[in-house]
Amino acid sequence: MVWTNRLLAYLTIFFNFLLFFSYLSYLANPVSSIWISFLGLGYPLILLSNTILLIVWVLKKKLFFLTTLLLIIAGMYHHSRFFQINPILKNNTYHTSKIKIMSFNVRLFDLYNWSNNEKIKSNILSFVKKENPDIICFQEYYYDTSNEFVTRELIVEELGYKYYHESFTSESKKNAQFGLATFSKFPIINKEELGFKNDHSNHCMWTDINITADTIRIYNTHMGSIRFNHSDYNIIGGKGSPLWPHQEIPKQDIVNRLKIGFFKRSQQLKELLPKINSSPYKNIICCDLNDTPISYAYNQFNNYYKDAFTISGLGVGGTYIGNIPLLRIDYIWHDKDLDSKNFKTHREEFSDHRPISVDILFK
Repeated sequence: MVWTNRLLAYLTIFFNFLLFFSYLSYLANPVSSIWISFLGLGYPLILLSNTILLIVWVLKKKLFFLTTLLLIIAGMYHHSRFFQINPILKNNTYHTSKIKIMSFNVRLFDLYNWSNNEKIKSNILSFVKKENPDIICFQEYYYDTSNEFVTRELIVEELGYKYYHESFTSESKKNAQFGLATFSKFPIINKEELGFKNDHSNHCMWTDINITADTIRIYNTHMGSIRFNHSDYNIIGGKGSPLWPHQEIPKQDIVNRLKIGFFKRSQQLKELLPKINSSPYKNIICCDLNDTPISYAYNQFNNYYKDAFTISGLGVGGTYIGNIPLLRIDYIWHDKDLDSKNFKTHREEFSDHRPISVDILFK
């Protein structure tokens, strides 16, 4: 019994240290502290391990549980970024109007039939029609100039989005256009974009939209793509990167790809944040960040803007569909002088990302 308790104590101390350093990952630039970034990525499992150890010590009626309990309580800020209870609109300021914003990585509308379901595109469009957002931002958007795989025309004609802004990457092909798109029911008065220097498939665009008496700037961005291969997805889950008959099985390379992704986002933030912070309008940011709420990249946005999930989300906010629990990598941020309510992480699985939406309130 003595040896069992001693081993359990060493294990508890070990996981306490892991949890403590995972809390610091939101402050640590991956370029200088990559190991802390990896601890942050493992935060959900580290927290779960500490919770189990806490319960064990409580059942043993040993005071050793106190350090773990205090450490978990100290991390409530981080926990609230992954899980929300009792959402309340705390600001009772009078609001003159509201708009519904949606952000959705549609994974090319399942162009290559990864899901073995040829109705995915029509399901996505039906879902958007049902939810009826005023503005929707698509990441991994696809447009076929030959009209063999129709997207834009259906969104405009069948869903009623008269105004749109598309931005395609330099990796687009003759007829196949890959990138971002923002569709709006309100007039668009200006369009701009920014291509990131370290990854030509990642970029950002911003759209100035006139809403009654206000003009807002909608940022739509896809950052730090990790580019997992077929073997990687077999481990982490998800629906991406199928293996075609002519291809050999690639080598599994999750750790190195994650490391590259951390470095990418750190550099991309240096290009993007000055652009956003110099905006003359109120900002709303729809972002596939490819990183979690305990990360350095998340914290750089959160220093300046409100994460709508933390204002009015409910339950687990995970947006990535795979084997890793609680993986929230899609966000809607907005200016601190705007309010929001009814944040929702939708349960539909039409992509490897869940769509998210929120009502933005104007004072």
